[in-house]
Amino acid sequence: MSQPITTAALALALLAPGASLRAQGGAPANDLCTGATVVALSPGVQETRTGNSAGSTDEVGFGAAQVWEAFSIAQCMDVTVDLCGTSPAFGNTFINLVIGCPINNIVNTGIFDLTSCGDNNATLSFVNLAPGTYYFPVINEPGSSGAYTVHFLGQPCATPPPANDDCPGATVLTPNAVCTPVTSTTEGASGSLPGISCSGMTGDANDDVWFSFMATAASHTIVVEPAPNMNPVIDLRDGTCASSTSLSCADAGLLGATESLTVGGLTVGTTYYVRVYDWYGGQASTPGFTICVTGGGSGPVNDLCGNVTASPLAVGGTLTFTGTTVGATTTADASVVSPLNDGVAKVWHAFTLAQCADVSVTYCGTAAPFDEVYLALSASCPADQPLFTTQSAYNCVDNNAQISFLGVPAGTYYLPVGRFGPGSTGPYNITVSAAACVAAPDNDACANATYFSVVPLAGCPSGAVTGYTTTATASGADPSCSSSTADVLDVWYIFEPGGNSQVEVTLNPVTASSWGVAVYEGCGGTEVACVPGPTGPVTVPTTPNMPHYVRVFSNTQYGLGGTFDLCIGADIATVTNGPGGPIPFAVFPDPATGQADLRWNGPATAVRLSLVDLTGRVLRTERRTMMPGTGNTIELGGLAPGGYVVRCEAAEGSWQRRLTVQ
Repeated sequence: MSQPITTAALALALLAPGASLRAQGGAPANDLCTGATVVALSPGVQETRTGNSAGSTDEVGFGAAQVWEAFSIAQCMDVTVDLCGTSPAFGNTFINLVIGCPINNIVNTGIFDLTSCGDNNATLSFVNLAPGTYYFPVINEPGSSGAYTVHFLGQPCATPPPANDDCPGATVLTPNAVCTPVTSTTEGASGSLPGISCSGMTGDANDDVWFSFMATAASHTIVVEPAPNMNPVIDLRDGTCASSTSLSCADAGLLGATESLTVGGLTVGTTYYVRVYDWYGGQASTPGFTICVTGGGSGPVNDLCGNVTASPLAVGGTLTFTGTTVGATTTADASVVSPLNDGVAKVWHAFTLAQCADVSVTYCGTAAPFDEVYLALSASCPADQPLFTTQSAYNCVDNNAQISFLGVPAGTYYLPVGRFGPGSTGPYNITVSAAACVAAPDNDACANATYFSVVPLAGCPSGAVTGYTTTATASGADPSCSSSTADVLDVWYIFEPGGNSQVEVTLNPVTASSWGVAVYEGCGGTEVACVPGPTGPVTVPTTPNMPHYVRVFSNTQYGLGGTFDLCIGADIATVTNGPGGPIPFAVFPDPATGQADLRWNGPATAVRLSLVDLTGRVLRTERRTMMPGTGNTIELGGLAPGGYVVRCEAAEGSWQRRLTVQ
């Protein structure tokens, strides 16, 4: 629907003082508002007015000519105005009511439609109208002119008033160094005092709401940020609810504009009242706003991470941190490239670990549960690249968050507490505890790599095995694809590709973060593949029958260790029963000197028994018949100390085990 009055602000801007209200000869009797017939509305009783807008004038500057109809109400009402039955239907209409004749204000509406009548005429709804007289302009323009029917129907106001509708229920605001917005609304509010003259104009205070604050300095600033279709007025008052006077006001903007009022000469310790209302009559179609009082306060003592002293946290120990996010700022929180440079105000706590620990951070006991928390720690101040959580859940009995960081290395760590919004603004209670890290995995070093069988391509990822880097240590040089200023936690696997010239390595990070995989031709050998954060199978070229080493890592500059699933597939499998299935023989002792025993646990079968060094060279090979439960001697004489692979190949598949010769 086109709207001759695009905004009420435009209409009023054209209502200059002294604008002519004279009717011209031949115009309808209600061409001027003084000619309107005012009908009194009773709740639930529809009133009907008919007339003709042809020949009317636009003496008030609305942009289209009009005639006037009017109604009065003796109580707060939600009023519906419609043109149902107007024939031919009016294709356009004004969407406002007018207060006063001559005009002194306008009531806007955001609620109108062309379907309720059923004949393409308009229906308008005006909610929360205060007692008084209201004028409705009936339009006169091509396509919307001539005979009309207007219906007025009022019902008692349905929206309950807000708690701070009157001064005794004023919402208490706390001055802070920075704006801490408090959400409010004028929806359902009624007038308690007349509007004041501010910036040379007087608005309609039919929907005022109240706030109070105690001055903590001689000067404070009040900031109101409205929704798009509200034009707020700020009225600062001194005195009591029973008797107060206006000290200062702000009404510099129009619809949707933020109002700010700075006042000096206040008395510290005195309570002042703030009244906020929409300048226009009726209720704003978007009546919400936020308000805050700044000045006279200071940020929390732990607003800057640089002002925080780290507390020692021993394994088995617990720290309790309390504070508030009220007044927090973003000052010196993080470097420009840090994920914590997110514009969210923060306060900080810090702790120091003397050894690796699994760290738990809980917000349990925070009286008003925080609905959003940081899942990160920073090893620097200002924060750079944080360590992210391994596990988190809102599973405290009071619905607060619990966060776990596994395998946190020794060092000092800064814990950010964010003020994301109203749900994380206020006091908090945080408990930080430390437990000993579990031992490093057996395959922490390349020399102790875990043997891994190659499965058919269709066997991945279902045939994966699970590992973890949580408590792994670094193995010297970083992978080529993931350099780090911190540790790269890694574990190692060895596989023999058989006759395959390539394999597919699939790595699924379960709880590990900043993960990657690299493949080498031996411990300290040539790197043949390196992929950070693979999201699918990685194709790796291989030399047939040569052992290859897989390095699974977590870069702690950007994340933490955790669990993962690993699978290696190829066209030709090196084991028929899949990775993790039983290998039908054992070799002992390991390490061995001179000779070792091979104990066969599978069914009777003929095998090719080979001894292979870690470069893939077959040093010895022979055919043997293996019987269940029998032992077989492997001669090791003449072999240099080091790592070897014992391989058994049969019609049913091939299997390998590592053996160290001393």
